[in-house]
Amino acid sequence: MRNNDVDEFIALTKSTRQLAREFLANNNGALEYALNDFYDTCHGGFVTEIRPPAPKLNKLFDRYRSEKADSICTDGLVRFVCDLGLQLEDPVTLCMVHIMKCTGLHDSISRDQFVHNWHDQMCNDLADIKDKLQEQESKLRTDSEYFETIYNYTYGLILESDHKQLTVEVAAEYWKLFFDDSKGYRYAVQPSNQLIELWSAYLLDQDVLRISRDAWRMFFKFVRKYPTIQAVKDNYNELDAWPLLIDEFYEHLDDLGLL
Repeated sequence: MRNNDVDEFIALTKSTRQLAREFLANNNGALEYALNDFYDTCHGGFVTEIRPPAPKLNKLFDRYRSEKADSICTDGLVRFVCDLGLQLEDPVTLCMVHIMKCTGLHDSISRDQFVHNWHDQMCNDLADIKDKLQEQESKLRTDSEYFETIYNYTYGLILESDHKQLTVEVAAEYWKLFFDDSKGYRYAVQPSNQLIELWSAYLLDQDVLRISRDAWRMFFKFVRKYPTIQAVKDNYNELDAWPLLIDEFYEHLDDLGLL
């Protein structure tokens, strides 16, 4: 049973995640047959009501809300992350705040934002949210477009409110978070640690202070196309439209005798 089929079943039928899995399981994971089975079985083929948010979601929100406001602040978010079995510095946690449409790591989360965004994902309680995030983690490992979406989203999330660009130090921390190849599993885009370490060291040595949004986005495309030093050596084309920073990094690798 593919996660994409579960999501498509939910989108088409407005059913719960559990029900989607049951129909897919009963039809050997075949989406078309599962949909036909659902329409033949449920309401003569029509969904007559829009499913309201489950009361459990409001109770779940109350577990983490601030005592001073009807919102989840940093302390509550930390507890929510812990209860999900995640860590703050985890790409899956970034998937979680992406689902809730957070725009900054330190922004509070409103009741409506929490309840309706999880409701839109067909999640009714903490167990459903855990299941959904397991699916998102799987997508990070198999879907390079989704991985790129989360990577690009992260730039605005971790950007300080009074800054227009990321500091190199913060950018380097998150490149390591996304691309560290010693974690025991691979994401959909997985450059070598050697390439990431050389890139980070180069930026620091050249006294580059900040990383623009464009440089952040283009670096992802660079490591997807050239995940190793050998790939850079064999295939890099200086005529391609890379940012100056990446072209100069290529020249730096050449100066080091790596190309």
